[in-house]
Amino acid sequence: MPPVSWEPGHGMTAALVSLPAYEASLAELEEARLELAGARNRLMALRETLDQALEQAYRQQSFGPLEHLFRQEETALAACEALAARLAGAEERWCLMRAALALERALAAPGALPRHRLH
Repeated sequence: MPPVSWEPGHGMTAALVSLPAYEASLAELEEARLELAGARNRLMALRETLDQALEQAYRQQSFGPLEHLFRQEETALAACEALAARLAGAEERWCLMRAALALERALAAPGALPRHRLH
């Protein structure tokens, strides 16, 4: 749900933050964190497998069957990078929503109106 705009006066426009939108941004942030953590775990497990395969290939002097592991590592690394970018975007949206909500609450607090508006 997009925020609803209002006109507080003096030509300023502010956006009211809806709690469902704020909660959705927080849920998106948590989902992105979990997905990135899972992708990093898969990458680490794949790298451990690759390290073991490299040690075995070195002992046997046979490096042919390792190409698929290197491709899988590249794919997993690209997935981690994409998820890290998604997480950065989710963090930015959540921080902006949090700042807007804090401003909205501050403006709604008693005494938040400028003195010249009270006369």
